[in-house]
Amino acid sequence: MLLSRIARQLREHDWTAVIIEIAIVVVGVFIGLQVSNWNDDRKDSVRGDEYLRRLHDELVLDAGQLREISAFWSQVHDYGAAALAYAEDGQLHEGSAWRTLLAYYQSSQVWPYRKPDVTFQEIRSSGHLALIRNQALRARIATHYGAGAGSQVVEVLGLIPKYRESVRGMTPWHVQQYIWSHCYEANDARQTLKDCASPVSEAQATAVIEGYRRSPELTAELRFWMVNINNGLTLMEGIRPEAEALARDVASEAAR
Repeated sequence: MLLSRIARQLREHDWTAVIIEIAIVVVGVFIGLQVSNWNDDRKDSVRGDEYLRRLHDELVLDAGQLREISAFWSQVHDYGAAALAYAEDGQLHEGSAWRTLLAYYQSSQVWPYRKPDVTFQEIRSSGHLALIRNQALRARIATHYGAGAGSQVVEVLGLIPKYRESVRGMTPWHVQQYIWSHCYEANDARQTLKDCASPVSEAQATAVIEGYRRSPELTAELRFWMVNINNGLTLMEGIRPEAEALARDVASEAAR
């Protein structure tokens, strides 16, 4: 109908009407495009804010996990240091053969670190990283989830050491059962190493730890494992404050 009206006006040489009709069409198209762009921008802004909120939650979770895992690994490290003191110098842990045996065993425990990154992986795979409009913050997020210290922690503490296999192969089965039942607890993926009374006599515990000490291979494996634990703890001490600071900045950006 519009085209037929313009055609009639052209035949009648009504140039003013033709110009008005065309202007109305152009303005209508322009307004339609602007409304469409505004809707797209609004949807992108909503999606970007949702990504920020989800990233914040995962960063808070990450920082909390790092605190718990660091505390666990510090305890494993202390047990390993006590076991090495006996292996290298014959020094009983707290003057007890049982506590020394427990130190050997608990220093073989592991709690791998896994960075919670579901949201970032979704953003990256969908190509929506630009929806986080703060360019500096976007770069920090990409760096945090990239091949940085977090990835190194996964590699260092994700290792299952030969020491773990060796010390467990040298520990009597009934003692291992007792340790798992009385000296260890797992709850909702959280691990706790607990103090516990001895299930064996000091003489029996002494026989076990003397077997440990007579194995130079076991001592060498423990030394290597201690280096890994030290490196992992150092890396986690670096990325935990980074995750905490990034969580605060992401929350601030989402609140704008």
